[in-house]
Amino acid sequence: MSSNRRNFPDGFDIDMKPLRDIMKRMDNFFNDSFKHMNSQFNLNNFRVDVNETEDNFIITAELAGYTREQIQLEIVGNRLRISVEESVSFEEENKDKHSYNRQQSIQRKERIVTLPFTIPENETDASFQNGLLTVIIPKQNPNRKFIDIE
Repeated sequence: MSSNRRNFPDGFDIDMKPLRDIMKRMDNFFNDSFKHMNSQFNLNNFRVDVNETEDNFIITAELAGYTREQIQLEIVGNRLRISVEESVSFEEENKDKHSYNRQQSIQRKERIVTLPFTIPENETDASFQNGLLTVIIPKQNPNRKFIDIE
């Protein structure tokens, strides 16, 4: 009796194991479905890494396949927004059928990095080389000191 008791929530005398199994199956179903949806619709975001040094935050974003003109950086307070936009258009004209077909798709991806201080716009540097965007943000007050607690 005590071995089955761990499956009962407080105040209930029924076994919740079948309900937990159903919930686990539902979670797995939805998680697997959305993984496949991301690959089908190319919804994967670009990778962003944030590294902290003594004086700076270094943010790198992997943007292979994009040009510098497709990348936009925006600073709003303590947030850095990195966005890319890709536009693809296709045109086809069939003179025999007197038809014209034009398709256009625009895809926008963005990532937001939040820092614990207001980002200084004039002192922030960014470069884009070989598909890698690097943003260097200096820390405010690099002369800060940490105090040991006794």
